[in-house]
Amino acid sequence: MRQKFLSNLSEKLGHYVLAPFAYLYNIIMLLYTSIKAFRIERRNSKQIPFKVILLQAYFTGIQALPIIIIAALVLGIVVVVELSTILPKFGAGSYVERLSIITIVRETAPIIVALIIIGRSGTAIATEIGNMKLNREVDVMDSLGINTDFYIVFPRIAGVTFAIFCLTIIFITTAVAGGFMVPKFLSILPKNALFSKFISSIYLEDVIVLCLKAVFFGMAIALVSAYQGLCVKRSFTEVPKMATRGVVNSILMCFFLNVLISLYILPVSGL
Repeated sequence: MRQKFLSNLSEKLGHYVLAPFAYLYNIIMLLYTSIKAFRIERRNSKQIPFKVILLQAYFTGIQALPIIIIAALVLGIVVVVELSTILPKFGAGSYVERLSIITIVRETAPIIVALIIIGRSGTAIATEIGNMKLNREVDVMDSLGINTDFYIVFPRIAGVTFAIFCLTIIFITTAVAGGFMVPKFLSILPKNALFSKFISSIYLEDVIVLCLKAVFFGMAIALVSAYQGLCVKRSFTEVPKMATRGVVNSILMCFFLNVLISLYILPVSGL
């Protein structure tokens, strides 16, 4: 009895330990097959599905602009006001601009944009592809020799990644400009606070970190959502389950990538 219990326990522990690596492997393989399908189809002179890419970028980017701008304004104002109020009390008033840029550009903006897109577009992608699986549309495309990785997965990756990159730039621009101008207009910031100081506080490594996070977050969200949609098999009840799982796994993936890029690839070298 004891031996059976230990055997079951070891199996469960092994499953929980290996499951994340197996899931990550499946996501990487989906990315690989999508890129490979793109190269093969382009070599065969197949037209890139620009319409699907543009529709995905429109839904992910343009339609999300209002909430992105509102969130950016609120974040920028809160960060700049809090730092400009707290740091001078500790004799660190000269670091307000640089710490504001680190907080907004490097860390907060990319992850907030990713979380908003996960809630809007991630669930939509998983649900759409899941319904396509249930309606046998994916099977019909496969039987007709249509490369589903090229016509279904790749356009989502391209559209979401491009949209998130643009939204992150808009978010940062709005947050930095709004975070300076609104408190300045309300006379909350000190008189020596200049917008040019904020701009000059942006380093090249900040731009690189921003670009890396935007691109990797976009690819991760699209891949995880598409993968979960493709995991739907027979029942309509699987669609909301896979959509929810796609949201959770996308969030975990983005946080993992955020830590990896911030702490190990390009950590903050100095203020």
